[in-house]
Amino acid sequence: MARSDIRVSVVCDAGPLIHLDEAGCLDLLADFENVLAPDVVWDEVTRHRPGVLQYSDLKIIRVSTPSAAREGLNTLAEALGLDAGETAALALMQQYPAAIFLTDDAAARLVAKQLGMMVHGTIGIILRAIRRSQRTPQEVIAILERLPISSTLYVRASLLESVINRVKQEFGLD
Repeated sequence: MARSDIRVSVVCDAGPLIHLDEAGCLDLLADFENVLAPDVVWDEVTRHRPGVLQYSDLKIIRVSTPSAAREGLNTLAEALGLDAGETAALALMQQYPAAIFLTDDAAARLVAKQLGMMVHGTIGIILRAIRRSQRTPQEVIAILERLPISSTLYVRASLLESVINRVKQEFGLD
């Protein structure tokens, strides 16, 4: 598939920023037009990965999310156990409906999909790297194979194996 020149923005929850940094893949976000992180997400990432937000080739924009924007999501967030970062990122997505929401949290993904938002996670961004010519299929397979030891991302072993096998089959690397 040809690389598209259309650039979109992403709104990040803390998980993908942390996990991509742990896997040495934060640069995969550099081809997005804007990488937006609500204040509360920025603070969480800074606590866990202090250098990630200063990444030299990546401009992460810290955005204040008005409390009024979060209030509409509070009941849903409480019911599903969403944390403050996920709630703020979802509220920010409502201000940027054409953006892609990056989260690894299953409940946040469910809410986003119910609200009609486009959602990806860490693994989706890593896989996207092949299509965007940022990594070769072999490099992506190596990243995915190292993910359980290089990152705090929890992913079922069977799912990860399925994704790796899919990449191998699609690119004739069996």
